[in-house]
Amino acid sequence: MSEKLGQLDIVFVVDNTGSMGPYIQNVKTKILEIIRTIKKEELCHRLRVGLVSYRDHPPEESSYVTKKFELSSETVLIEQNVMLMDASGGGDGPEAVSTALQVMNKMEYLNESAKIAVLIGDAPPHGVEDGDRWPEGTPDGAKWDKEAKKAFDKGIVIHTVGCFPEITNYAKGVETYEKIANLSQGRFIPLEKAELLVNIITGLAVEEIDKIAIQKSILEDLGVSMEDFPADEEFTEETISAIVAKVQAKGVTKRAMGVRSASAPAARSEDLAVEVQEVDEADIREAVRQLKSKSRK
Repeated sequence: MSEKLGQLDIVFVVDNTGSMGPYIQNVKTKILEIIRTIKKEELCHRLRVGLVSYRDHPPEESSYVTKKFELSSETVLIEQNVMLMDASGGGDGPEAVSTALQVMNKMEYLNESAKIAVLIGDAPPHGVEDGDRWPEGTPDGAKWDKEAKKAFDKGIVIHTVGCFPEITNYAKGVETYEKIANLSQGRFIPLEKAELLVNIITGLAVEEIDKIAIQKSILEDLGVSMEDFPADEEFTEETISAIVAKVQAKGVTKRAMGVRSASAPAARSEDLAVEVQEVDEADIREAVRQLKSKSRK
């Protein structure tokens, strides 16, 4: 397999406001375990990690809006910055989620890498709740839905982790986190206990890593490299079905993490079990989309 198909870029986008204290502290103690677990994955030949910390816009918050720590294979640098995170402030309920997603989208991703962003928070972005200081959205013009769509176009899958019960204090908190994930083909994870973050993040990472195996299988069947993938060719229903049959015949599978509904947050590690599933048509279509995107750049 080409080394270019074994690269994973993962960015943590974390609410650093006061109500997130218990969750941030757990991330700070668990991040090393998360990185080590992902590094053990056979298909992950190169891991790069980035971090975006966010609070709110002035005058609601005077410290900072976002802090960006660029993607790096020197994961110890990210670990150090995670350890420096401090949960305080935040002003009104909604936070600078939209701006944080905008910053995340502008990070320096490798074209060839699989790309994941994990948004962890307990409050919605500005512009979705009644009584918001900025009812039309952030004062800098960032829009959470546009950023989620932009991420999808860039091949970045955003998984959202809504911290319970705090996020349910907002009329549209859960709904907005679900939409952010759906717009980028990600997952919404309702979280009750912060110690389960390790299970969540590593589970989501192996899902993405298995997408690499599916892409590898498609390239082998077509007899082309990633650079030579027919980006402008239309893949008909018949072609997709044929690829599905070949991939399944070779025994290629995917791992997927079971997630409860938004009304039943994960409270135990058993709630987040990773299951082996058969590759289906939707997986092949997404793999083809990703390969087209990579080969065009």
